Amino acid sequence: MLSFLMPLAYKVIDSAVAKIPDDAELGDKLIDICLLIIGKAVKLTKTTADDALFEKVKEALAARD
Repeated sequence: MLSFLMPLAYKVIDSAVAKIPDDAELGDKLIDICLLIIGKAVKLTKTTADDALFEKVKEALAARD
């Protein structure tokens, strides 16, 4: 079931993201949402390399503010 739903979800999200207007404030909110999703994804994996990479990306994004 999941293998069927993931490609469908990808298409819906891809279509929705394409329609988002260019706006810096909205971009910051989208980054926050992406960090939440990616954070959950790396916690679900068995490797530590992606955890470390995620932390570096999070730190880099926090430093730009």
